[in-house]
Amino acid sequence: MQNSNSNLAGNISDSRKKMGLSQEALAEKANVSLSTIQRIEKGTVKPRAFTIKVLAETLDLDMSELISTPTKNENPESTYFALKKMNLSSLILAFIPLVNLIIPFVFWKKNKEIQSRNNIASRMLSFQLLWSIVTIIGMGIALFLSNIAFGGAGNGLFISIIFYLLAVLFNIFMIAKTASQLSNKNENALSFMPSLF
Repeated sequence: MQNSNSNLAGNISDSRKKMGLSQEALAEKANVSLSTIQRIEKGTVKPRAFTIKVLAETLDLDMSELISTPTKNENPESTYFALKKMNLSSLILAFIPLVNLIIPFVFWKKNKEIQSRNNIASRMLSFQLLWSIVTIIGMGIALFLSNIAFGGAGNGLFISIIFYLLAVLFNIFMIAKTASQLSNKNENALSFMPSLF
């Protein structure tokens, strides 16, 4: 009984931290008292099934994930290493919008360790997708506006290419920054990104 409480406590605490939530923020989002969250995370109380369900929904998890025992082969070091590999795989095609998603997406789907850190992996894929969309639209707008402003197709193409190169540099910078955060085991890597996957 105590062991299942400590598993639940650890899973809730870990999931809360992965989402970048304080105990107070989790309590507010789940509409549960702060003292209940504190007692659950200390393992001093066994919460009702309804409370576990509400917490699971708030943390974007299944109930089974909250009450499960961590698997013996789940190694945080190798998980972060796999996440770093997935992130750096974006560099291979970082300069081609939408194609830059293929390798990280396949990597994510095939690697069970990464799927246990779904929020970080999902945010990385979401960033690449949104970068692609913004880059494609931005290049089109830059081409259109510069053609109107300068009246020649050559000038518009030049400005569009400059926009594209700046977008690629930004993507490379964000991949490097995320790799650094993952090296420091920072759960809040790309925390500003919505999770689209």
